[in-house]
Amino acid sequence: MPLFKTNCFLFILLAIATLITHARFEQYVQIGPELQTANWKFRTTESSRVEVTENGLSLFSSDAKTGASALQQLPMVKPGTVLLVSADMRCTNVMAGIPPWNSARLLLAQNDGKKDRWDLPHAAIALTGTHDWKNYRKVFTIAPGIQNIWLTAQLSQSTGSLQIKNMRVYPVYENPDYKWVRDIILLAWGGYFLLFTGSFLFMDKKNILARFLLVSAFTAIIAGTTLPGDMKNQVSNEVKIQIDAESESFKTVIPWDLSKVWHLGFFFLFGLILSVMMKKELILQTITIILLLAGGTEIAQLFIEGRTPLVSDFFIDAAGGVTGMILIRAFVSNQHENKAAA
Repeated sequence: MPLFKTNCFLFILLAIATLITHARFEQYVQIGPELQTANWKFRTTESSRVEVTENGLSLFSSDAKTGASALQQLPMVKPGTVLLVSADMRCTNVMAGIPPWNSARLLLAQNDGKKDRWDLPHAAIALTGTHDWKNYRKVFTIAPGIQNIWLTAQLSQSTGSLQIKNMRVYPVYENPDYKWVRDIILLAWGGYFLLFTGSFLFMDKKNILARFLLVSAFTAIIAGTTLPGDMKNQVSNEVKIQIDAESESFKTVIPWDLSKVWHLGFFFLFGLILSVMMKKELILQTITIILLLAGGTEIAQLFIEGRTPLVSDFFIDAAGGVTGMILIRAFVSNQHENKAAA
């Protein structure tokens, strides 16, 4: 691969710079007191329960019709105030309802004195399935005319269990230093990925179709990586709804996280085509390129709003790419053996 050493060097440089700057600059700076209290309101039924723990909540529901919820009213703040909602959450076997909002959720709801303003951003996080402990956070701007603010944890028309701890709600402002650091880092990663793409165009110049497919797979991977968290969840929910509407059996047989399938599938395609184009190169070099892309797309997410890099996603990406590489090499090797035998 042309510029292979350059790509490796730039990856190391960018990875170090990204990790250092992310640790050095806080995105949000607290400018007011903690608003969240322990005054939760809830009701239990035969099929649901809510437990207030020392530092959080536990919700359980076995009936999607009733679900489970707990809420508390927060002290009022001035319109235009930016509030950060942060919490560690995990859920187990959460089966969502048909609408995408029927899931395990943590909400910051705003009320104008007449009705809840569901047209405003309100979901800090929405989860389905099973997820281990992870910190989630999101900012909300209080709209003009708002008279009440509610913090709500719920299993909305869904079953399963939800646990929340270390909840915090407080006023913040976005650190201006973080903004320009983020812009520089993301611009640098964008330049790196352009160089990465350009390197593919000089491989196996005779095979135009393979180069086109490789760049297409690469573009799909980058597009999926750079989507903000809200947009990614919206796209995933719309696709899930369509799949569920088409085939209930598909939902039952393949209950995977759609984003993980995306990771695995496009990296599989990328590894397969890359191996075809680098058939004369060392296997180690092909694997290294797959690892560079898997690592780069995860590390860059440190500065993408609503996204969190996961070690598990890195291994899923790498596994997909390496599997594609192994399968195509095994297929080509088998074809050569058959020709030799003939």
